[in-house]
Amino acid sequence: MRELSNIIEEYKKKTPKSAEMHAAASQFIQGGVGSPFRYYEPYPFFVDHGKGGRIWDVDGNEYIDMNQCYGAIIGGHAHPEINKAIGEQAEKGTMFGIPGPITEKLLKELLRRYPSMRFFRFANSGAEATMYALRLARAFTGKDKIIKVEGCYHGAHDALLISDKPHRPSHMGPAWAPTPTIESAGVLYDTAKHTLVVPWNDPDALEQCLQRNLGQVAALIVEPIVANFGMCLPEKGYLEQVREITRRHNILLIFDEVKVGIRLAAGGGTEITGVKPDIICLSKAFGGGLPIAALGGSEALWDMFYPLGETIHFGTYNANPVSVAASIACLTKVMTDDAYKHLNKLGEKFKKGVDESLRRHGIKAVVPGIGGMWTVFFGIDKHPKNFRETLGIDKGMWRKWWMSLVTKGLFITAPSAYEETFIGAGHTEKDIDEALNKIDDAFKELI
Repeated sequence: MRELSNIIEEYKKKTPKSAEMHAAASQFIQGGVGSPFRYYEPYPFFVDHGKGGRIWDVDGNEYIDMNQCYGAIIGGHAHPEINKAIGEQAEKGTMFGIPGPITEKLLKELLRRYPSMRFFRFANSGAEATMYALRLARAFTGKDKIIKVEGCYHGAHDALLISDKPHRPSHMGPAWAPTPTIESAGVLYDTAKHTLVVPWNDPDALEQCLQRNLGQVAALIVEPIVANFGMCLPEKGYLEQVREITRRHNILLIFDEVKVGIRLAAGGGTEITGVKPDIICLSKAFGGGLPIAALGGSEALWDMFYPLGETIHFGTYNANPVSVAASIACLTKVMTDDAYKHLNKLGEKFKKGVDESLRRHGIKAVVPGIGGMWTVFFGIDKHPKNFRETLGIDKGMWRKWWMSLVTKGLFITAPSAYEETFIGAGHTEKDIDEALNKIDDAFKELI
């Protein structure tokens, strides 16, 4: 068994320029990173460039990239079709604040992929999309409270930064009726008190929550396939029951497809599950690597937003033409039917290879997921059905395995045991074969 300290020393020897850059950046920004989730001990490596399914750091080290910018890259780094679209639009102008013809083309493609939606409005991040979704739901229903699933993250705004990853059992309340916990300093209790929490895969708990708050709930926001406490699939019939319960109680069903939308299928989690929500939130993969988000609504919600209605949705950068051009290229020229077949084929090969390697080395772990999205949970022997069933995972073993993979040239996930591997259309059979060999070598260091 190799010690974590030895793995970290090897990492330091391979990344001296990254160490220097991180030390310099830390003088001007907390942790030396633009977003806290990019930080890990002893310091993150700094990227120089990427191509296809691989990236290279400033020290010249090459990595197979299966983090894919937390799922925001799906066609591969520096895809020529996307780069071409960005360049052509940049030559015309990057921002106008005035409508342009390409926006209509993107809208038509999104509505083709999500035919249950009547319209889409644009934003710049998944957090913005979910924020506007709550506002729309409250405006439409005239009710204040929102229900979310324990363990799920829907963006860092106050109303949903509740029970994201609670880890203190004494504060979590009973499993069937979780106690909402505020996950950040600065979140107002007066805001958080309107957010209720239920467990995933438990329709009875949802029904009971609604009964306790009869006539007060505007919407339930949920990922159709959970990807925010690792991958956790809905049990058979669960989402259908959720859809029936929300309709019966006259509350809106919001699908947060920021991670799974576009990535798991052309129509994301909605297509895969066959369940039609009232509102859909998209971001990450559909942007082609540029910042963009979208909020879709059903026919009943058509006249709610200004200028037809009184619900505000503003944004100077909304539908900026460069992001729109990148998104159109990603959706129409990169993520074709053949691309999805390729992605899913590689994903299944990856999952099978990891399972075989775990069995070969006798390591206790499970690999839940679907398509090109997978999570390795160490220390448990069955797929979790909700967040609380992940509390027993071995994070120490995961940390050692993850760090070992980085030193071997595989950036398999973001630096968290609750993140997933993202396999994209830009990966190749060779990438998967090499990744599986590196994974097997890293497993050997755990035993």
